[in-house]
Amino acid sequence: MNWDNVLDRLEAAQFKPVEEIYMEHYGKVLTAEFPEFKGRYFRCTYGALKCGDIRIEVFLFPSEFHRDEFLEVIGNDPRYVSKDNAVLRFPECQPGVIDNILRALVSAPR
Repeated sequence: MNWDNVLDRLEAAQFKPVEEIYMEHYGKVLTAEFPEFKGRYFRCTYGALKCGDIRIEVFLFPSEFHRDEFLEVIGNDPRYVSKDNAVLRFPECQPGVIDNILRALVSAPR
């Protein structure tokens, strides 16, 4: 999955995503700005979008292996949810809404 896939799938599911930011090579930012990522190397892109009142941050990795390394550092933080090569962060969101968004990412046309 890539950033355009995320936007297309959410649009197809009628969530009307509005892109706020998109950055390639975000792994460099992670290691520079967040102490928990120091000494690690992550290949990922980052994007943030809004679907109505819901803000979603999306970390996209080249593979599930890279995603798993990221999740290892994050730990069991319930605000992060993974799907395929993506990790989504829902800063403030109800679990039912998260489930609907994840279903949209799985079931929307590719």
